[in-house]
Order: sequence, then structure tokens, then C-alpha cells
Amino acid sequence: MRTQTLGSSTDDRLAKPVPGGDALQTFERGQIDRSAEIPGWGSDLDRNIRPGVPRDKAPDIGPEMLYIDVTRQMPTHRIHKSTEHAQLTPVFGTSCPPRGLSGRVRDFAYRYSEGRLVRWIALMFADRVDVVENVVSDVASFKPPNLVREMGLRSEWRFNRPRVVKAAAITTVALATAYLLMRRKR
Repeated sequence: MRTQTLGSSTDDRLAKPVPGGDALQTFERGQIDRSAEIPGWGSDLDRNIRPGVPRDKAPDIGPEMLYIDVTRQMPTHRIHKSTEHAQLTPVFGTSCPPRGLSGRVRDFAYRYSEGRLVRWIALMFADRVDVVENVVSDVASFKPPNLVREMGLRSEWRFNRPRVVKAAAITTVALATAYLLMRRKR
């Protein structure tokens, strides 16, 4: 059994055995039972002495209400909500209503619970479809995308110039290689 010195290392009168510790062998660990020192030890105790029973009982505060009544926002278009919730929250975002193919994919995704992988894969796919839809709508309306602003190139150039130079060099080499390969095939 290990010993711990409470005073100086030369005073052997104060050395007392310490059960447990980080240098115990496996068989020594198995012989230490400290469950009697833990109040309420055991999962099959009487319900009246278990911690957490009754579970999360709201405090008695009299006739007051916990929350004030909030005027609920009325949706002007389709709003997706999780299957785990019975109703919409009182306030919700309406800046990006679901539309087009990405909206249909989101409709499909919100049929599933939040714990299902298919829901999250579908939502990520809907984001990618939405990006393509927005680029197509920009091109169709003769409004080319502003890549410098949308990709954050101005701030990237200001704060991470070596990365921008590296990405530009890689893009230039890739485009030149593609051009040379296409020219060779002709």
C-alpha cells in the first residue's frame, strides 16, 4: 500500500497509508470498494430517496405566470419546423423562404426527425442546390455574380495574402493545363 507524507519527508511518524492512487496494480484496484462512502449509491434504491425524484417539478409561484404572453408572428409563406415540435416558435426568420427545387428538397428533409442522417444530408444537398439556383437566376437576369464580394476576396487579400496568391497560382496552372489539353485534342 502506498504512503503519503503529510509533513517533511524525513518525519516518518506522519506517514499514513493512502488507499487508491494512480500507481495501483489492477488486482489492488479491484479490492478497493468505496461505494459505502457515497450517499445514495445504487440504482435500485427506493424512489423516495433517489436524487431527482420527483423530476423537475416546477416551483409553486402562485397565480403568476412564468412567461408573459408574446404576440405570435404570423407566417406569410411556408415555414419549416422540426417534427419534434408541436408548433412554430413565436418569432421566426423569413429572409429566405423555401422555393424551387431546393425548397422541395427541404420539404422532404423536414419530414424526418432531427436524429436521422437522411434529414441532414438532404438539408446540405438543398443548400448546394440553392447556390446553383441562385447562380442560374443571376445569369438569366443578366446580372453576373460579383465573385470578389461574394467570396470575400477583398478581406482575404487584406488578411491572408499568401493563401490568395497560392489559390490564384493553382487556378492559373489548372486552367492553362486544361486549355493545352483541349488544344492538343483538336
